[in-house]
Amino acid sequence: MRLPFQSSLSRLSHRLREIARNRPAEAEEFLDTHQDEWEEIAETDPGSAADILEALPEEDAADLLQDLDADDAADVLDEMRAPAAADVIEEMTLESAAELIGEMEPDQAVDLLAALEEETRRDELIAALDPDVRLAISRLLVYPPDSAGGLMTTDYASLPSGITSDEAIEALRRLHEEIGSNLTYVYVVDVQGRLAGVVPFRELVFARPHTGLDEIMVDDPIAVTVDMDREVVAELIQRYRLVSLPVTDGQQHLVGIVKVDEAMEAAQTEATEDIAQMVGAGAEETVYTEVAVSVRRRIPWITLNLLIGLALALVISGFEDLIEDKAVLASFMPMVALLGGNSGAQSLAVVIRAMAVGSLPPGRATRAVRRETTIGLINGVVIATLSGLLGGVVSGDPGIGFVIAIAVFANLVAAGVVGASIPILLRRFGQDPALASNIFLTTVTDIVGFGGFLLTAKLLLGL
Repeated sequence: MRLPFQSSLSRLSHRLREIARNRPAEAEEFLDTHQDEWEEIAETDPGSAADILEALPEEDAADLLQDLDADDAADVLDEMRAPAAADVIEEMTLESAAELIGEMEPDQAVDLLAALEEETRRDELIAALDPDVRLAISRLLVYPPDSAGGLMTTDYASLPSGITSDEAIEALRRLHEEIGSNLTYVYVVDVQGRLAGVVPFRELVFARPHTGLDEIMVDDPIAVTVDMDREVVAELIQRYRLVSLPVTDGQQHLVGIVKVDEAMEAAQTEATEDIAQMVGAGAEETVYTEVAVSVRRRIPWITLNLLIGLALALVISGFEDLIEDKAVLASFMPMVALLGGNSGAQSLAVVIRAMAVGSLPPGRATRAVRRETTIGLINGVVIATLSGLLGGVVSGDPGIGFVIAIAVFANLVAAGVVGASIPILLRRFGQDPALASNIFLTTVTDIVGFGGFLLTAKLLLGL
């Protein structure tokens, strides 16, 4: 088979990524018959290699990965999303999988092992690792994945506080092979291993010879403890524009660092979890989650929707005579509910986003509700006037238009209040603010939209 690839390696990898996503069989066939190109892509651009493997069936991805040197294969696994990497590892023999995991960055290896669905397989892989690697990974596995300890890596540069700058540079030369690219900051520890300061690598290089680390280090650097929530970690890294953040235990001993890419990935994960929970999907559910697990997580919320639908049907059934006499009302009910739902979803999204980035402390919650209520009032006046005029023209009855205007106004105001209040109330009761917030919001806007509209029509039209 001849594929229209261009000579440049970067263009080749880009083209392969596109073909793998649309025609995976062709991409796999090409890589199978062009081993040199595949090895070069994996060595020079592991991120693109990871994208290619994620688009292929797990069996094919595992075969291609095993064709690479262990170092290059581990770099590619480091770049893959943990669930996808876990699926590929499942297709390998125990010995091959353990070899690759042993070559990975410890924090990435922990993410991969945590993503394995079979606990037995995970235990077998850990047992097959080199003792030093097993110890490093086991230490990280004890921390929750959404904590600083779960995000950190143990590959970092730390030096004792009593040495000079030239001694520090010489020590870093020896450490370079172990810590790889994590040399942006050098962390200074005292004789007990407690974090004392940090020296940017650039400052260390330009320091005068024989200058003590104590003289050029930043005292009491920003740090987090192992149990700190990942949202706080990401916020600190973003706020202070850090490349990495030191992690300490309860006695201030330096135990690891969280790199900026890990923190940003965690923030993205947190945001996607919030989106999933807003609609009742499991926070940890992905496209790799087993069907049975997804069904079990979703059914309770769908059942809740069923009960809400029945309640709404009961509300509407109480106005059967009204709808029979003025059948045109039935055609406008969905519009009133839809406007309220959209308006409430906007308020909900703004408040949840503010909570996610830490810009809505409890003391400002009331102000946020007032703000969204004011927006609901203003939007309510504008949209109610417009919808009332259009409704009156379409129905040919100004009275119907007036009913629509009042119902829309009431629903938009209610949507603003409820959309802002639901996540705040959930947080106050110790629940995740995103927990099915959209379902609760829809309940209110549908009941107010349908029931309020029909009740207004009954009162104002005298039916």
